[in-house]
Amino acid sequence: MRNEMVASIVVATLALSGCGGSAPTSAEIWCNGLCAGVQRCGISDPACASDCVTQRPGLADESTSGASAEEPCVANLSCQAIGGDNTAWKNELDACWQQAKTTVEITPHVRQVCAADTVAWFDCGYTFSVDECAHDYAMWADRVLDGLAACQAMSSCDALQACEKGVFGSS
Repeated sequence: MRNEMVASIVVATLALSGCGGSAPTSAEIWCNGLCAGVQRCGISDPACASDCVTQRPGLADESTSGASAEEPCVANLSCQAIGGDNTAWKNELDACWQQAKTTVEITPHVRQVCAADTVAWFDCGYTFSVDECAHDYAMWADRVLDGLAACQAMSSCDALQACEKGVFGSS
């Protein structure tokens, strides 16, 4: 009996501490918000979470901190947007993205990429502040940022622009 009790305590402790389980992905975080909105709107969709992740592979390109910043807004999308009004959906999601950019965690990796990226764009005659860059780029996963970092070595401004469009175009 004592061994069973100790085993139960260990399992409970591991579950509470997050050990033994993987952290949610950006897609799972974002979809958690969407599914909360679906439920709030009274739409019955028992497969909401799995369908959401499957139908939106681009969410894997979002950082987990970006998805976390966006989740509360997505959870409060209007029932009109959630119910299929494409214009409301697009406008409200864009507003969620813009709002999330103001609160997203800015990591050292983001700052590093932005420091080089703003110089590359400045050399091409554009101004893009490090702060603006950091808030924009913090929404993206590290592998997207690594793709942008590779663009900074391009030998011309046209190549830099084409490279970054390719990185974001594939995201």
